[in-house]
Formats: sequence, structure tokens, C-alpha cells
Amino acid sequence: MVTTTAVTAALILLAGCGGDDKKSDSGSENKGGETTTSATPSAPAVPSFDPPKAFAPAAAYPVMRDKEHQFSEEKSQSGIAGQVALIGRWTGLTGHDVADPNKTWTIKSAEAETTKVTDATKPVAVKVDGKDVALVAYTESDKGNGTQKPSGLVVVHWVDVMTGQKLAEVTAKVSTLQGTGDTAAGTPNVAAVAYDPETGQVAVGVSLMGSVSKYQTVYADPKTQKSTILPGMSPAAVHEGVVAGAPGPADPGGSAGTVVLADGASGKVTKQIPLKQASLKPLAAGAKHAYFYGDKDSAYDSGTKGQAIFVVDLSTGAVTQTEPAPPSDSNVQVECLADQATAVVCTTGTVQGSSLGIVGFDDATGKKAWGYTEDSGGRVVPRVTAAFHGVVYAQTEAQPVLLDAKTGQDLPSASSSSSPGSSETPSSGDTPSESDSPTGNESPGNGDLGLFNGKMASPAAVSAYGGVYGQSPSGDTGSVDLESVCIFLKPTA
Repeated sequence: MVTTTAVTAALILLAGCGGDDKKSDSGSENKGGETTTSATPSAPAVPSFDPPKAFAPAAAYPVMRDKEHQFSEEKSQSGIAGQVALIGRWTGLTGHDVADPNKTWTIKSAEAETTKVTDATKPVAVKVDGKDVALVAYTESDKGNGTQKPSGLVVVHWVDVMTGQKLAEVTAKVSTLQGTGDTAAGTPNVAAVAYDPETGQVAVGVSLMGSVSKYQTVYADPKTQKSTILPGMSPAAVHEGVVAGAPGPADPGGSAGTVVLADGASGKVTKQIPLKQASLKPLAAGAKHAYFYGDKDSAYDSGTKGQAIFVVDLSTGAVTQTEPAPPSDSNVQVECLADQATAVVCTTGTVQGSSLGIVGFDDATGKKAWGYTEDSGGRVVPRVTAAFHGVVYAQTEAQPVLLDAKTGQDLPSASSSSSPGSSETPSSGDTPSESDSPTGNESPGNGDLGLFNGKMASPAAVSAYGGVYGQSPSGDTGSVDLESVCIFLKPTA
């Protein structure tokens, strides 16, 4: 991982981007969405490292503003599954094959005109039958038809990223809407999500606007294509069919400080584990244990405050407790990421943005493996952006950095220049052809690396084939129609 300077050569590598992709006349339509293909030979395989430890910017995908939701809080979210960069919007999911510039697909979030999307999860990578699959879930409001009342839905898509075909889709009704409009009682929004990277099973927690029971969790399985609703729960983990969560604080009859374990397929509660906390926030969506941030207050501890991370074994219900940082008088935010292997890393900070500490867990045992705070001599608490197969990817004020997920030690990263060297200089075969150049019918920039602002950041998602992150448009590339730019980083070591 290195700090880069401005790019001196703009290579048009890939065409199309985001929810507003314009398809060429040669594109073909499939059941799951739209795909752009070409008769030209496939591009060479993209380099891969498991895990990557150095990157170089290789492509930039412009993300156009969604005019329908331009006044909402909706923003595009970047992900990567295998060798396909993902851009998630309320309007749908777009995939860009980073090895083949001719392979781009888009799958809409909803087809019916009577359905309106109200929220979406970040696209994440899972395996289904050994395939690289993108998992994304949407909350939707269905206006209803005939004698059916309007309802709130959770819709989950599993997409084979190499073909752009939907492998499975599950729809679950979580509420009946009372009234009309975006703020009708019962309108669902995403509250939390947990998933199993090895099976694609997912638990989507939603909050219901103005409803008596504020929280519902939908468990869905791509193999059975069935769903189960777990009422009054916000999910923290799902692994091998077991779902862990905690009741929402506004749900009647539920204790916010109690962890609940349930069988996902049947919805049957198997264990209830009281932790005597005022509230429990779910953490670490892709982990094998359930991770919660607990907050004490006067309800349990005579007016004192304290914070802790609780790790719950999904098989036995055993609990370990870790103090993530020295107590703080300010409201504390905790963020955790799983590396889809054996580690989970959590960072704590104040809502004002001050870093407090970082702690790593062995996800095989649920026990703390390492950690340090802002007061530790000689080390800075970084902002963690991603974790993958034993490596933590993070950002400091100075540059992107790498940490060993098992020990917390700094990892060296190979150096690389953002300017093309002798081996990277475009050959005659690399020079954009007439057919590669943007036309009036394509999105501005059209995959042009010239949209890259020259300041490489730590990736927001990583696979063996590289990393991605979102960049704000800047300088001469800024446009009122350009919401952001998705930067693809190819692995170099």
C-alpha cells in the first residue's frame, strides 16, 4: 500500500458505470438484468494475491446522480466479489469485470412500478456452490393492488458476478403500511445486516417507521430460497443457520440487554442470554461469533457509565467481555469488520471523530488477541476501512496502512508508482481505440482513470483480485451529474 501522486496518463480501461449505465447496441438482455458484451476476445486474467498487500490505481467508474433520490440520504456503496467491482444503489446493483472492459451488468432493485425502494444494504461477497456471488438486500414499499393492502418488504438478491445472472431472490413481507407516502407507518429501513460468507445465508434487520414493534429480522437462504421472520430482533451474526441478535429498545416485552439465539430456518429461539446492558449494538456482520457493543447506564449501575464488547459463541452461548478502550465521557462509536477468515478488528472513537482504541479478536475462539489505544506509545489508532484473509486495511492522516489481523503489527507494503513506468506504459494495443472512446450516449468519464484524483486511499472492500473505494468528484472532473467515482485498485503484491 503506497501513497500516490497525480496520474500522468489517463487510460480508458472500462466502459459504463453505476445505476445509470448506458448500454451499447451490442448488449444483450438476460433475466436478471442487462449485460454488455463484445465479440472481441476476453482480456487476460487480472493478477490476484490472497491477500493483496500493495495496490495501484487501475480504473475509475463514474457514478451518476440518482435524480429520483437526489434529496434523500441515499449514496452509492462500493464492493468487490471475485474479479468484479460492485456499485450498489437504491435503483440496483452494477458489476464491472476488472479483467474484461466489455463485461458490465446491471440488475434492478425492483421491477414493478407500484414498488418503491426505501433503503439498501452494502453489496458484499459470499460463496454459493463455490461461485463468487454478490449479496444485496433492499427494503421496499409496495402500494398493493386489488384487495391487497400496501406492505413493507425485504427483498434479497444473490447475483453470480461472472455472468450477471440472479442466482436467487427472496421476498419477505415485514409490515402492513398504514397510510401512503414515504413516511407511512410501517415503512421499513435497514437497521442491521449479518451474513455468512461461506453459504450466503443472511439476516436483514429492519426498523419499521411508526410501528408498534419497531424491529424485525428477515433470515433468508439462497439454497432453499425461503425466508423466516424473527420479530423484535436486530441481527448481529448468522452462521450455519444460527442467527444471533438483540431485541430493539422500543420493542414491548423485550429486554434490550439480552442476546437471543435462534434457528434461522424455523425461527425458533434456542437461547436467551441476559447481559445486563442498557443497549446492545450489533457488530461485525461477517463473523462466526456474534459481536455486540454494550453500554451501561443508571438502569443497571447506579449512575455510572461503561462500555464493553461482548462476543457470543453461536453454538454454546458462552460470552467473553472486552473493554475496548479507556472509559469516555463522550458518546462512543464502535465499528467492527471481519476478515472472512479467522479475525475481527474493532475500532472505537467519539462522535466528534477522535480515535480511542483498536482491538483484534480471534474469531475462532471469540477472544481478544491484541489491541492498543491512542495513549499507547509510538502508535496511531488508524481508521479501519476493510479486512480480508488476515490483513487489516486502514487509513491514517498520512497514508494508507496495513496491519496483521492476527497480531496487530504493521505490515510492510511493496512500493508502486501511480505514474506508468516502463512496464506500465501503454503499448499500441493498450491505447484506447475509437470504439473505446466515450460517446455522447455514455456516462461522463466512462471508466477513464483521469477521474482519479491522484490521492490513493485505503480500500473499502477487498478480494484477491484487488480493492475498491468511493471518491468524491473533484477539480475539472466535478459535475452536477456526477455523484462519486468508484476507484478500482489492482493488486501488485
